[in-house]
Amino acid sequence: MIRLLAPAALMLAAAPALGEVCVDRPGGQYTHNAKLCVSSVLKPQGANTYGPEHLTGEGTAAWCEGAPGAGKGEYIRILFGNAVRFRTLMIGNGYAKSKTAFFANARARTVRIETSDGLKFAAEIKDSDEMQRIRLPRVVRTTSLRFEIVDVYGGDKHQDLCMTFVWPNFEEMDSGNR
Repeated sequence: MIRLLAPAALMLAAAPALGEVCVDRPGGQYTHNAKLCVSSVLKPQGANTYGPEHLTGEGTAAWCEGAPGAGKGEYIRILFGNAVRFRTLMIGNGYAKSKTAFFANARARTVRIETSDGLKFAAEIKDSDEMQRIRLPRVVRTTSLRFEIVDVYGGDKHQDLCMTFVWPNFEEMDSGNR
């Protein structure tokens, strides 16, 4: 279970911010196209890349931030093409390619979450490579989501913070579990 912490203030903007790295994510059953943005990206290492396109949880890649330090203050932003409703975020913490990669890199411990409809709060994430759920205090109807790293679990080998998945659980709204 994810524990909610005290509310926290963040700023959301309607368009990508200067310096953000963004990719378009195709629409689906619940949303039109979305723009997935991150505050920084680790430079490629050999054939490995670490951009926001890897936040889909598909395969063995991950988004890894590229700023100095262990990732505190780095963020993921999702700009939806239309207003969407959800109550739960699905999170893939760390670089889940292997147990070695997971513990070698930093992982999110505490995050701040803000939506364009005014929801602001912080949550703790378990130090686990299994998919996790962050249940929001209420259903949101939003055009954007910001997920900021506040505190981290340090990596055994690298300071770079990595994540494999951040996306709303839209299916939950269909199941009546509101």
